Parts: sequence; structure tokens; C-alpha cells
Amino acid sequence: MDHAARRDADPVRFAHRYEEPADQEVAAVIAACFAYGRVVGFTPVLERIFDTADARGGPRRWVDGFDPEDDAASLASLVYRWNRGVDVSLLALSLKALLLEGVSLERHLPTNVDLADALDALVLAMRSAAVQQAPALGLSATSFAELPRGFRSFLPRPSDGSATKRWWMFLRWMVRPATEGVDLGLWATRRPSELLVPVDTHVLRLSRFLGLTSRSDTSLRTAREITASLRAIDPVDPVRFDFALAHLGISGACKGRRDDDICPACPLHGACAVR
Repeated sequence: MDHAARRDADPVRFAHRYEEPADQEVAAVIAACFAYGRVVGFTPVLERIFDTADARGGPRRWVDGFDPEDDAASLASLVYRWNRGVDVSLLALSLKALLLEGVSLERHLPTNVDLADALDALVLAMRSAAVQQAPALGLSATSFAELPRGFRSFLPRPSDGSATKRWWMFLRWMVRPATEGVDLGLWATRRPSELLVPVDTHVLRLSRFLGLTSRSDTSLRTAREITASLRAIDPVDPVRFDFALAHLGISGACKGRRDDDICPACPLHGACAVR
């Protein structure tokens, strides 16, 4: 697979828009949060958000100086499925609160626990920051459950059994080295071997075809099962296969059924159950 070419059809492209690690990290969070639905749907939304951020000096400066009135007003008309501009504003304010004193979000990821538990702690930190920042946007909320539904969709918890696909994708970007020109390798406190595969419909379907899982749901248990199967192939970096699997589905190269014009040329043909 031409990773560089496929990167342009992946939300990670927005992190690669920047050279400074601080900008890349903030861009990665925002891009991951909106990475649901069709790429052609969320790409214009992310373009608008990052054009707005760039007018303020880049994602990190934009977040650090985010003004609940002026900056929120510039996003007020933004709509993508169940998300609204207020969700982006609250996300920016939450990041601002967690990134005080110039620290990375990595600081909020515990190092002495399973990575799923560490991710849970990071999500909880973001939820708490959001509740604290909500009044600045005129939102009356004393708990996460009272925040806008669209914003809540950004922050699922692994401990609830969710595959939290977008957050494992974000962690892949942060933890895996940049050797293939896709991931960023910004965080050094966790190892690639600790990552779980971000499970979406494409990865799940192909994983079933390849016998990596017998499960049919996009849950944390499924993510663990697929990762365990890949770990048998590469225990050091099991999720290195994720980008290729995901884009085999995203690109439409895999139709999800036998196709005599396509299947024989697929590099996975010999291992695929759909023959």
C-alpha cells in the first residue's frame, strides 16, 4: 500500500498539516473526534475548523487563547451530523484547561496501568474539564451527562465496553513511530505493543474475513481479540496493520463479497475466507 497517498484520505492528514508537535497533538485530537461517517462528509468540517485555527496562529495557539465569545461565535454555524459549533468550542476550552503551562496531553495518561485504563483516565480528565468550562459558553451543566449530546459523543469511555475507535486511532498516531509517514510518534511513555486496534466497520469486516475474530460487534472485547490475533504475528507492533486494513475498506477496494474481477489481485486473497 502507498501509505503517503492513502494518508490524504485519512483524518491524520490534518495533523500532518503542521510541523510543530504541539500543533500536531491538538490537531490530532480534533481530527479524531470528527472521524466518523464518510471521509467526504467530515473533511470540509475539519478544513473549516483548522482554517479558523490557522487564522489565530495554529491549533495550539488557537486553543491556548480560545475566547468563549469571539472564537465560539466564529464556529456557531458549524454543523456535522449530530455535532454543532458549540461542541468544538467546548472541546477547545477543555483542551485549553488540560494544556495549561505548555504541557502535553500525555501528562494526563497514567503510565503504570493498562493502556485502556490509562485512556479511560484521559477521557475522564477531558470530561471533567468540559464540565468546568461549560459555563463560559452559557451552558448550565453540573455533570457530563448534562452537556450537549454531540459533545458527549466525543468522549466515550473504554470502561463502558466501547471500542472507542477514535481514541485508539488518536493513540496510534501519538505512540507509533513516524517511519511510514502516517503516525506521528509524539509520545514516548507508552509502547506500540500496548496499543489496541481501532475497530470500525471496515476493520471488523476484514478481521472476520481473515479469521482474526469471530465476534460481530465493535466493542472493546472485539478490539482486544483482533489485537491478540495480530500480536501473534507481530508482538512488538500489532497495530501496524491497522492503516492498511482500514483503507482496504475505506477505498472500496474490498467489496465485502466475492468479486472475481477484484479478489484474485488482493494481497490478502490467500488468507481471506471470502473465496
